[in-house]
Amino acid sequence: MVSGSKKARDRRFEWEFRLFLAAGATLMIGLVALALLIYAYPPKQKEPVDVGVMVATAGLALFTAFLWLAAAFTARYARTEMSTSTAVNSANLTLQLDNRFNGDRALRIRHGAVRFLAERRDVTIHCEKDISLYRTELSNRWYGLTSDLIDLFNYFDWIGYLTSEECEAIDREVVRQKLGPWIIAYYEMCRAEIDEVQEHHPDRWVYLDPLYADLIDRRKKWYADKREPLPRFDDEGELNAFLQREHVRSHRGFHPLPQQPVAVVLEESSENFSTRQLGE
Repeated sequence: MVSGSKKARDRRFEWEFRLFLAAGATLMIGLVALALLIYAYPPKQKEPVDVGVMVATAGLALFTAFLWLAAAFTARYARTEMSTSTAVNSANLTLQLDNRFNGDRALRIRHGAVRFLAERRDVTIHCEKDISLYRTELSNRWYGLTSDLIDLFNYFDWIGYLTSEECEAIDREVVRQKLGPWIIAYYEMCRAEIDEVQEHHPDRWVYLDPLYADLIDRRKKWYADKREPLPRFDDEGELNAFLQREHVRSHRGFHPLPQQPVAVVLEESSENFSTRQLGE
């Protein structure tokens, strides 16, 4: 499974490190034991043995063993540094994604998506100010999806790529905690339309399905570990309540400019013009 690949690689690296460490230590111990054995019981030869050559050979062998161990420790240190740097970059990139998802433009897109889904599902929302004035009309929908929903699924698919094995720029568990409920809810409410898009365009949203499946698996595992009852992901009541909460959130980025009467604006412009004339 994709979610366990990083842990599996970490375990494999740790076992390889221990194996190399054990091999290096065994080599050093063997060389030292062999040197002591030769020193205690020198071989009987017709010609005398050059002690300097023996010492140099033994030293070279020990130096090779030290290099072996040093390479193993260097590899582990480098991997630790890379993992730390990757974790920091992943956290920073996740914060950027979160800020973008809650930016003014994204909130307007989410508002349009909520309005459309609420109308389709007969969910009552009280919206005094429609901030998504350019919602796609029926004639411009793409396999039943509005432009707002298309933008959202493009964004979720991009997150799926960033968390995939091909990229691994972001830790998927962080995405589950930050954006998991939104990805799951929007996917559940548009599952049929997403399937139709992928049926006619297999190259679209190729990372969306694996991301959704992994988020579901992670959520199931969390509830299993905590021994808590697993809520249904496709519960209609919960999805409708999600739309009502999402509608409230989508208005947080709307800051209307103060409207001034035209007469006041003209009067202020006239006063400024007269002031400039007097100053000149």
